[in-house]
Amino acid sequence: MSIQKQIQKKVKEGRGQGIGKDYLPWFTAKQVSSRGKTFRPKGIKTGREHLFLSEWEYFYFLLTDWSGRVFDMREQYPLLDSDLMDIKETIQIAKELNVDHPIEPKINDLKVITTDFLLKYPDNSEVAVSFKPFRLITPREVEKMEIERIYWESRGVPWELVTDKDIPVIYAKNVDYVHSVYDLTGHQISESTIAKVKRLMEPQLLKGTRGLTEITNEIDDKLGLLPGNSLTISRHLISTKKWIIDMEQPIIPYKPLLIQEIPVIKTLEADFKYAN
Repeated sequence: MSIQKQIQKKVKEGRGQGIGKDYLPWFTAKQVSSRGKTFRPKGIKTGREHLFLSEWEYFYFLLTDWSGRVFDMREQYPLLDSDLMDIKETIQIAKELNVDHPIEPKINDLKVITTDFLLKYPDNSEVAVSFKPFRLITPREVEKMEIERIYWESRGVPWELVTDKDIPVIYAKNVDYVHSVYDLTGHQISESTIAKVKRLMEPQLLKGTRGLTEITNEIDDKLGLLPGNSLTISRHLISTKKWIIDMEQPIIPYKPLLIQEIPVIKTLEADFKYAN
């Protein structure tokens, strides 16, 4: 299938279009499954399944999804012309730079360039982010990223390069630990149970003398809950920011969980310095 027919097919499917829960990445999970391990988390902000091609991209997603300063994110955003019909614009940019436009080896034809992340902020401004492992930034990769940068510059959208060296790994792994239990709908845990566990755990945790799992196991027994339910609820309370902890310190379940703050009212503001 030619590049033009591919574009027409994907645009008709709605790929690269929409915002929030309605956005569809340019690639499908089936199309990228052969490239290695993929990650398909459900976004807290968007409520939809996202698709990432590496652990480092997934870590960056976790940080942006956690940040109170990012309103929406779209991954694998296609660099098409304004009418969503072709790639004449990126072809022209490559020509002006005197570099080769990226090609799709399978069809030996030019390919649609995609931006890894397009972030949107509450003030409606946007930032395009290209994520590349530092060791893989070759002169050729720089050429391709320059095409990308100029494309976004022509639209008044800042473009940034982020590498694995920019990722606070402990922070990202902490978010990974609690991220999937933001929504407990599938866990059959009621709001009243969450409230009971929260009320029983907080005095114990604030003493800072006992390990988290020691406390959660005790509460499971006391309330007759399934083993692990109280631990799941504790992760949920961190994920929903009803417990504020130092995310730069690793969460180790068998050690004390040090709560810094228990907000009376959940706030949308987040003191988060890693996702711009």
